[in-house]
Amino acid sequence: MTKQKIVYKGKVNDDLNIVIRYPKFSDAKSMSDYMNKISKEKTYITWQGEKITLKYEKEYLKGQLEKIEKKEAIKLVLFVNEELAGISDIGLGKKIKSHIGGFGITIASKYRGKGLGKLLMDYVLKESKRLSGLKIIVLEVFSENKNAIKMYKKFGFREYGRLPGGNQYKERLVDDILMYKKV
Repeated sequence: MTKQKIVYKGKVNDDLNIVIRYPKFSDAKSMSDYMNKISKEKTYITWQGEKITLKYEKEYLKGQLEKIEKKEAIKLVLFVNEELAGISDIGLGKKIKSHIGGFGITIASKYRGKGLGKLLMDYVLKESKRLSGLKIIVLEVFSENKNAIKMYKKFGFREYGRLPGGNQYKERLVDDILMYKKV
């Protein structure tokens, strides 16, 4: 079954046992805990300190698993030594935008800078070939997130727009950079 498929299993830096796979419904608790940690950090994501309930995460995950089965989404979870350390996804748009996939990725703070974001992004992009009709992948990134911008460019993403002050971040407005990649 696609939902439980392992797409990568191996070691990084000789001490990190890595598994990248599709999520299972039983991952809801670890996913809500993970997202709450990321939200609390107030890092470069939509969630800025809000708490995600287990009920919310279960409903969200149920919907994501349905979209994965219909080939409307890719969602991969990255585990380091059996701890959830990253999540990435691509979800297709609707109707006239059904050929466009929106990309997102997060990595737990203690695992950043170890190449795990690059590894996870590589696999989610490879898996995106499963999506029906995908032609373009888009993403939004905070202009201050220089490491992410650099990584996205290495994967062939190009800037196509910028919304000045598009994100409220730490009590100030930060530009939102829009990027795309044709597939």
